[in-house]
Amino acid sequence: MSKTACKNNDNLKLAEIEAYWTKKRKDGAQPKPLPKPPQEGGAFKDIPAPDKPIGTPANTSIHENYKDKELVVGLAGKVADPNTSPWKSNGKLFFRWKGNDYVGSAGAIFLEVLLTAGHNVFDEGEWSDMFYFDPAYPVNGGSFGWSRAAVFTAWQNTADYAYDYAMLQTSAKMNDIGSVGVIRDLAPKGRTWTAIGYPADTPYDGASMMETTGEYVTGANIITMDHNDMTKGSSGGNWITIVDGKRYVNGVQSTRGGAWSYANSPYIKEADYTNLLNCLKDQSCN
Repeated sequence: MSKTACKNNDNLKLAEIEAYWTKKRKDGAQPKPLPKPPQEGGAFKDIPAPDKPIGTPANTSIHENYKDKELVVGLAGKVADPNTSPWKSNGKLFFRWKGNDYVGSAGAIFLEVLLTAGHNVFDEGEWSDMFYFDPAYPVNGGSFGWSRAAVFTAWQNTADYAYDYAMLQTSAKMNDIGSVGVIRDLAPKGRTWTAIGYPADTPYDGASMMETTGEYVTGANIITMDHNDMTKGSSGGNWITIVDGKRYVNGVQSTRGGAWSYANSPYIKEADYTNLLNCLKDQSCN
């Protein structure tokens, strides 16, 4: 089980965050790049099926409880109506890192918790701040600030991409958009995911919520799906899968590598997930 670390907002009010994120700043925010994984192959092994996958119900409070590479058209398609479930639980995540404005993707996994990529929250020795979430951008019109962020120390200290996911506690409950629960300890072999995000590099423009559906390729601590060429700006976009007829989040857009149409996510284990959630909720970080 990996150790965790958190950063508090230090009482910055939503109005101050909203005042910071003017339209000009949003339009000028750089899409956060999707890193290439440090290794391809070695740690990517099949894993045995767990005894039982563990899922969180939707709308739950944490207090309860292969084409040609030169194609100009991307594999992902525009979401027809981002303001419907489960897409409306996802959106653009704006943040400031090293003094510059960036944008990535995130999704609500509790009514007051966002799941995103670790490298959106902490990267190259520095925390991001000024987090600002626009669900179902650009059609919803809602917005949320933040009160606390949590990452794994395995990501913070050694950039271990098996732990490249993070959680943000929002400044208010996201009752209007709802949430999609996370399923952990789910065997990935044979699985299909729909990745949601805001890719902003060619052939995408970052203006619309995009989605692409692909299948498991390989991986254990880092899992790989195909048919996913979403570019920078999609970092932190949630991967959704269907189990017993219900939608669950089961990964995040973390890195690109291997084949051009491959994207990777950390494999979400129950022990690590719970540890990170407790760090966020209670500051019980270790």
